[in-house]
Amino acid sequence: MSSVGEAECDRLCGGARSQGVAAATRFSYAEHSDVLDATRDGGLVVYLDGVTDPHNLGAILRTAAAAGVAGVVIPGRRSAAVTAAVVRVSAGTALTVPVVRVGNLVQALTEAKRAGLWLIGLDHRSERLLTAAAPSTPHGLVVGGEGEGLHRLAAETCHELARLPMAGAVESLNASVAAALAIYRLREVALYGAPRG
Repeated sequence: MSSVGEAECDRLCGGARSQGVAAATRFSYAEHSDVLDATRDGGLVVYLDGVTDPHNLGAILRTAAAAGVAGVVIPGRRSAAVTAAVVRVSAGTALTVPVVRVGNLVQALTEAKRAGLWLIGLDHRSERLLTAAAPSTPHGLVVGGEGEGLHRLAAETCHELARLPMAGAVESLNASVAAALAIYRLREVALYGAPRG
C-alpha cells in the first residue's frame, strides 16, 4: 500500500472524484452457464444489446441487484464494460450481481433459449405490452442500446417483443430507465406476490 495525493487518486479512478482513496482491483466476470443454472426454477437474466454508456450500465446493475436478477449479460464489443465508473454509479452493487461478458450476444441468447429461458425483447414499436412473468418460468429480458435499440438479429432471436406503455408524445425512454421498469414488471409476482382480487 502506498500514499499518493488526491489528484493522483482521481487519475487512477479514471478522472472521477475519489475523495482521496483508490484501490486497484480486477473485476471478475461470471460464466454464462452459471447464470443460466441459477434460473432453473425461475428467475430473470438481463441481456444488454449495445448499452455503451457506463452510467446506464451502472444504473442497470443497481436495479438488477435490487430486483434479485440472476445475472446481466453484456457483449464484449460495442458495449460498456464494468469499470470504476460503472461500480461507482451502481453504488457498489455491480460487485454483487453476476455480470457475464460474451463474445457474441446472439449466440448467448440462443444458449439461453436452449436452457429454457423465455426471451423477451424490449421494443417500443411492439404492439404487445410487457406483462408480469410467472416466477417459476426462467426469463431473459433483452434491452437495446442507446439510440439504436435492439439489433435485428437479437430481436429475431427473442421469443417475443414487448413494450412499456407510453402516454403522450414520448416514444421511448433512456435505456437504464426502460430496463428498470421492465425488470420490475417481469419480477412483479416474484417480488410482490400474486395480485389480490
